[in-house]
Amino acid sequence: MRIRVGSSPAAGSARGHRSAQRRDPRQLRNWRAAAAVASLSAAALMIGPSVAASAAGDSHTQSFTQTFHGSQPFSNVNPCNGDLLDGTESSNIIAHDTFFPAGDELWATFTEEDNFSAADASTGVTYTGHATDWDNFNMNEQNANATFTFSAHATGSDGSTVSIHEVAHFTMVPGGTISVSFDKPSLTCG
Repeated sequence: MRIRVGSSPAAGSARGHRSAQRRDPRQLRNWRAAAAVASLSAAALMIGPSVAASAAGDSHTQSFTQTFHGSQPFSNVNPCNGDLLDGTESSNIIAHDTFFPAGDELWATFTEEDNFSAADASTGVTYTGHATDWDNFNMNEQNANATFTFSAHATGSDGSTVSIHEVAHFTMVPGGTISVSFDKPSLTCG
């Protein structure tokens, strides 16, 4: 996920100190918004073939798997100092869903693993690191739930580090009531 990759600059080093800092999770808004959009996009990609299978009238259980392996450029904002990051990432992505056309169930998972390198245009620091994203979505006529996890760590050419972790979940019970909902992000710049 591009947003995660871009979150590796070291504001602490750029400001002259190297102690680890705990950042206010509200500073992650752009990163979290992009993560949410990416997760919803992944869900749409997974659910789309299921809807097509249902429309075709096939009553047997349907499973679909989509994969991507490759490299792509990205641009993002460094969550530690707000600088622009430009880089490349090498990704392995797999999305899988199981759909029951004769019933009302859908199970879907999405996993993305990235290795990345990005340069901070203002400081000249190059960051390298690894990011992992996992999402699931389950639903039937009665209830639904989804879980999202994300972790990333990057090290700058100046020795600085950035670590991001987030876990989010919701459970919806019959009648559409959300019975459980949380989002726990953290960002450490050092």
